[in-house]
Amino acid sequence: MSALTFLRHVLPRLAVIAIVLALLELMFRHGLWEPVTRPESNAGQSVRLKNAINALGAEKLDFITLGDSRAVYGIEHQRVADAAKTAGFTHANLSLAGTHWLTIDAVVDWIAAHDKNLKGALIATNVNSFTFDGNGAYELGMATPFLATWDSERMKRSVPFDLGEFGTYGVYSALFLAREDIQDLLRQPRARLREKRAYAGQGAAPLTFSVKVAGNACAVPHSSIAACAAAVTSGNNDTERAMINQCKAELGTTKQRLDWRNWAVPGAIPHLEALAKTRQAELRAMPVAKPLLVVMMPVPSLRRDELTPQGLEEYSLSVLKPLVDDGTIVLYDFTHFFDKTEGGECSAFWDLYHQNTLGQARLTDVLLPIIQRELYARAGNQNAANAAR
Repeated sequence: MSALTFLRHVLPRLAVIAIVLALLELMFRHGLWEPVTRPESNAGQSVRLKNAINALGAEKLDFITLGDSRAVYGIEHQRVADAAKTAGFTHANLSLAGTHWLTIDAVVDWIAAHDKNLKGALIATNVNSFTFDGNGAYELGMATPFLATWDSERMKRSVPFDLGEFGTYGVYSALFLAREDIQDLLRQPRARLREKRAYAGQGAAPLTFSVKVAGNACAVPHSSIAACAAAVTSGNNDTERAMINQCKAELGTTKQRLDWRNWAVPGAIPHLEALAKTRQAELRAMPVAKPLLVVMMPVPSLRRDELTPQGLEEYSLSVLKPLVDDGTIVLYDFTHFFDKTEGGECSAFWDLYHQNTLGQARLTDVLLPIIQRELYARAGNQNAANAAR
């Protein structure tokens, strides 16, 4: 092909393709794909949450709960919402399974931009959330529906770009981030339509919904991850099967458990030093009334003793202590809450991560008065002080 032919015929076509892709990228960054996003995908979870907030009216939110699946399963959100209503406020649960700090930052910023009257927030976190800045490329899909502007630099801090990992390309391209969802829709359009219909008409209900699992895995050995992994379910028990499968998946981690007990030694673990400064700066800068209510959610001892990096619990509390001291947060640590539970700690959990209905109720019994005192009463006092001026 001659250079003249290329310039006359090929180059204009390439230019048109580039322009079309650029326009699609711009539209995808501004939510073009959200109406058809698969509801159960990572991005779809966030889109459903946005729809619920819009159904209620973002400007009507007084308090919000943020957290990952431990918050989803660990707190009775309807009881929290009812207590808030009694106090004259609206409290919405915005926790999502898989949430890490990138999503928390995006959700808080989005809510604050839509609700200038947001009075406070409960951040339900846990020691394992202080292991690394990011938690995987999947979180890009969860965070981006809440991003007002595309922030590749912030996204790269949680999901470092890797030329060999396609999942990380989403830090630069919304179109690329949606590629698998687009492919899935093209392959199974009817399935997508059925799924969309299943979630239609929910309104604001997801903002107070509490996920409940009645069973526990106490029949599975809890002496070690290895013993758990070697167990066999006693019949057709889904919770036992889930626990055993998790233990099998984590066996390799027990053999390579990280030792971070020297985290306080300068230069010993550089990424933890950087993470502490980042987390502290972000919590101080959150556009929500201070102090924030930070709750360290319960973690089963089997996970803490064999899977969590050694020293991580002490490190995570050291990150939060300066924020307690300067009034940025109020901290309540429930990491060991179920250690001495009657009937065994296992009676409060249904797997290595999540509380069951019993554990959810017991934690909420203790947590609810704290929420009422630290959020609702404080806000009520502030309202009364403002009215008296």
